[in-house]
Amino acid sequence: MVDAPPKLPSNFKKPNEEEHKKALEEVNARIDKLQKQMDAVKEKINKLPGKADNTRRDELRATLQDLRDKQAEIKKGKQAVFEQLDALNDSIRKKVGNIKALQSKVPYKTVAEVDERISELEAKIESGMLQEITTLKRNRSAVEGLDEQQAAIDKERTIYDELRKHIDDGESKKLSEQYEKANAELRNIQADQTQARESRNKLYDERTRLKGLLDEEYTKLRAMRDEYRKANDEYYTFLRQLREYKKEQERQRKLQEEAAKREEAAKQELELASLPAFEHEITLCDNLANFLQSFLNKSDASANGSGTAAPSNTTPAKAGGRVVEAPEGFALKSKSEREEENMFFMGGGGKKKGNKRNNTNKESKTDALKLPLATMEGFFEVKVTVPTKVSDIASTLEKLKERKAYYLAEQPRVTEENKKKAQEKIDAMLKIEQQQEKEEQQKEQEKPQEQEASA
Repeated sequence: MVDAPPKLPSNFKKPNEEEHKKALEEVNARIDKLQKQMDAVKEKINKLPGKADNTRRDELRATLQDLRDKQAEIKKGKQAVFEQLDALNDSIRKKVGNIKALQSKVPYKTVAEVDERISELEAKIESGMLQEITTLKRNRSAVEGLDEQQAAIDKERTIYDELRKHIDDGESKKLSEQYEKANAELRNIQADQTQARESRNKLYDERTRLKGLLDEEYTKLRAMRDEYRKANDEYYTFLRQLREYKKEQERQRKLQEEAAKREEAAKQELELASLPAFEHEITLCDNLANFLQSFLNKSDASANGSGTAAPSNTTPAKAGGRVVEAPEGFALKSKSEREEENMFFMGGGGKKKGNKRNNTNKESKTDALKLPLATMEGFFEVKVTVPTKVSDIASTLEKLKERKAYYLAEQPRVTEENKKKAQEKIDAMLKIEQQQEKEEQQKEQEKPQEQEASA
């Protein structure tokens, strides 16, 4: 049973569907805009040429490799000349380096320049110029070494050029030209492919950027929908729980009412079962005995000529200290009706006083006894044979007495059995109620699990 009604959080309110739709429309508008841009980029990508035909590039690479192989063969055949050229080249570089180093120290390139400066200074001998003249004369020998080195360099270059002429024959030159031409064409192809690849990559990058923006917007869209759905579910879950709470309260109220009714019914049944058994049968025996006794009293009164009326069959009488009521199924009648009925039971049918003596004579002549059906059913109920003659009344009264004695003797035992049966019935009913309550509680416990599973 739910102890308290469910409550919404204090800061929670019902989701606004209009605001939610408006926010979704704004996000969808941005998504549509980005999608159009994405479609435009994809269209450009689709219009890009397919996979480049690299047949010509592969042919050029094969040609260049073939030319390199041929040049390598030629170079291999002239390896000695190349080695000599390398040696001359190294010697020339070294000598040129020495000349440059010496020239950086001596500001004159030729011996004539040095002699001319010496003569100029000697003609103007002054104090302080002698030291410069001495330095120039000392450097003259170094300048003379420059001329010798320059002459050696020129000689080696002449030899280098002569050897080079022998290497640079027509075939090598032709191969070099072919190589340069094929290499230039290959570079152009590679440049075009590079440019196309850069354009394609630029489009791919733009597509990736737009896809990232679209993913962000879709993530926002999903988050908004999830948040709205969660809030909506929470709100309607509250309403459902509230309905379930009210329904449960109503069910509990009905259960309590039904339990109270069952308890009252059980109490009444137990009270009824606690009543002495055979009360109805005992009373019926008394009523039937008094009813039959009334016939005997009438017969005695008629025989003695008494004018006093016998007790009516419907008048309560006391028998053995018990109040005897009229037999069940009878109704109280007026005095005249009772007298007529008594006369009918005795065989009489007249109403006038002048015929009273004749009726009495007729009654005395017959022994037949006619009883109403309700009275006969009373005899059936107490299991006593219905008397059919007035002469059977005495034995029937004895049998009624025996049946009454039997009922009185069995009354304590049967009363206790009735109480026991009633209590067993009540216990069985309580056990069924407890089992039903247990099943209801189990169903209530399974409901949240089923709801979680369906969610």
